[in-house]
Order: sequence, then structure tokens, then C-alpha cells
Amino acid sequence: MSSQIGNLGCGRRVAIVVTCGFAVAGASSISLAGDEPVCGDQTIGSCFVPHQVPGCSDAACCSLVCVVDPFCCTTEWDFVCRQTANDEPGCGVVAPANDLASSPMFIEPGLVPFTTIGATDSSELAIPADCGGLFGDEIRRDVWFEYRAAVNGIATISSCPTTQPGVGSEIDLIVLAREPSSLTVLACNDEGLGCGGYVILNFAVTAGTRYLIQVGGHDMEIGSGVLLLAEVGTPAPAPSNDACASALAVAIGTTVSFDLLGATRGDATCTDTLDDVWFTVGPAKASGKLTLQACGSDAPTRLEVASIAAATGACELERLCGPITNCATPTDLVLEMTAGASALVRVASESRSVGTLTTSYEAVAPCPADRDGDGVVSAPDLSLILLNWGGTGGDINGDGTTSAPDLSLVLEAWGICR
Repeated sequence: MSSQIGNLGCGRRVAIVVTCGFAVAGASSISLAGDEPVCGDQTIGSCFVPHQVPGCSDAACCSLVCVVDPFCCTTEWDFVCRQTANDEPGCGVVAPANDLASSPMFIEPGLVPFTTIGATDSSELAIPADCGGLFGDEIRRDVWFEYRAAVNGIATISSCPTTQPGVGSEIDLIVLAREPSSLTVLACNDEGLGCGGYVILNFAVTAGTRYLIQVGGHDMEIGSGVLLLAEVGTPAPAPSNDACASALAVAIGTTVSFDLLGATRGDATCTDTLDDVWFTVGPAKASGKLTLQACGSDAPTRLEVASIAAATGACELERLCGPITNCATPTDLVLEMTAGASALVRVASESRSVGTLTTSYEAVAPCPADRDGDGVVSAPDLSLILLNWGGTGGDINGDGTTSAPDLSLVLEAWGICR
């Protein structure tokens, strides 16, 4: 596929600067005739996005680029101008988060936006001789994705605009599927058949298997676009705990793995569209607080939980919904429980993602003012407060000293513990 490189007219090369009558006005700004600013104008657009007017919003970067290529400040900020900005150290381009094979972006079937602006070359540059390209045997300025198949069949990655609205690429792409550990090439495509040279990559997949997808271009070419990832074949079976009624039993204080491969969304009350699996955590040996934390290694997760005294009707109980969080900033979900109770827990995330559910428990006395543990706050408890006055033995409120606030708590709780 031929790349767009814009108008190669006046000023496209430094050698014809004098002919075009262009001059650099300074390091912070450049102006055209009539003193119309073209460098630093925030309404023009980013230096890393081609546009049909000259100049870009970053004054310093714009000036650096236009010294090299005056066309960018006299006629149009085209694809070549963006390329120059990308390669100019003073422009401060930022590498994509998935620039390295060691930090791929997890993707699922559907539209997959990408950009190679700011991307660097990987150590894996060579492409197979039969990849289908016409313009070289290397992939440059690449980014990486990770895909976990949910079928036994065929996966397709396409940049062909006719496959679905929104799909396409600014540059002549090369796409490779690799084995994650060895980076062995499993499939490669440069010029797909039937779509004017756009990529159409087909490769065999096994349900549950992970694949690295390398996306780049020829030479030093950079750009953005949207790929379409699709898969056809026999779906993976649903997990045994895919439904609320078949929740997997988990002991309090343990960490358990979860896998949403083949899972569906069901029996949820939280307002999300995530798929889920279910667990029953418990029973609690004493009244206290159950702390739950989910960490999805592939995608953000959400917890939905309810305390149950018995399994009967548990799936119909009103539940508490936690926020959608990721492993970098996980959020605990805390549930108060009574002795003998269990917790019904829904772990929700994107389909085919995996992670861990961690459980911990803190037993809490049902009646802290009951110092002698007889189930009643009465005179013996008051005596214990007075005997430990000034020390720690009668401390109820947790301030480290037995004092007037503790005495007040005893008087407020006087009677049978509730």
C-alpha cells in the first residue's frame, strides 16, 4: 500500500529555501507574510497529526522542523512534517505504552486502534521472505499487542477499510503473529490479497493460547489507524463457576485464581457489561470484616458481593458493587459478616482475562464494651474499666489508654450485647 506523504511542492527540500523566499523568524515562533503565526498556534493541531495548513501547536518543535523543511510552515503540515517531528529529539515525542514486546497491550476481537508515532525499533526486525511485501524485509517502528484466543480455529487481523467501517491505516503496515516466549514467527502479512495492499493476516489459534501481535511499517514510516481482530472456530467451554448458582467455594484467608475464558455475564446487578465468574467465600468463624481484592492481569476488574447466611436464595440478594479497578491501583471491598455467614462474590472483567481474588478477615467483637465476654455489659465490665484506669487493659476506643471515653462507651452499651 502506498503511503500518503502530502504535497511535495515549494520548500519540500532545504535546497530550495531561497527560491521560496522562506525565513526562520526565531526559535519560538515562525510567521508567514502578513505576520500570521503558524508555530505555537493552539488551534492549528498537534505536530504529530498531519493537517492541511502550515505549522503546528508546539512552537519549539514547529520551529525545529521548519528549519529542516520550510514547506511545513509555508504550505502544509503533512505526513513528512510529522515524520520529521517524530525524529527530531527536541520535539519530545513520547513512545506508545506498548512499544516493547515485554509490555504488550491486551486486546480482544473487535476494533483495535494503534499508533506507531514515537515507537522505536525492536530487536525483532526481520520478516519472513514469504511475508508478501514488496518494499523490504524488515519491520520498523513497531508496537505490540497480546491476544488470547477463545476459539479453536482461525484469527484474522485486517487493516482493510472494506472489512468494517472505521478500519484502515495511514501507513503501509506489516503485521506478525509470534509465540510469546520465543518470539517465533507464526504468521506474517504485508500485502493482503484483494484489498489494495492492506494487511489481511490469517493464522491458526488454539483456545486459551496467547499470541503476540507485532505491528509496524517499512523504513522509518510512522502513523496511526484501526485494525479489526476477528476469530472463527469452536468456542472454549464456559468455566464451571460461570453462573451464580454454581459458585466455587473458597476458604477465607486464601487467594484463588480466576479465568474468564469462555465466561458470560449472568445474575449480575451492577451496571456493567463485563463477563463474570462466581465464588462463595466462607464461612466466617466469628463476626468481623471480610476484605476482598481482585487483580486482573489482562484487564480491569470489578467485584460484586453479598453476605449470605445460607445458600438458599443467595443469588437473589441485594449486593454491594465495587469500583472497576486495575492491579496498579486495586481497591479493597469490605463486607461486614456475622459468625457462620459466607459471602457470594462475583468477579467481573473482560472475557478471556485472568487474575486473582484475595480474601482476608478481621474478627471483631460484637460488643467491645463487654470486657468479661459474658454477653452483657454490666457492673463487672464497669469494674474492669475502673481497675485499668490509665492503663491499656480497659481501652475500648483504641486510643491506647483506659479513660473517660471508654467509660462512656460502657454506659452507652449497657445491657445485653446487640
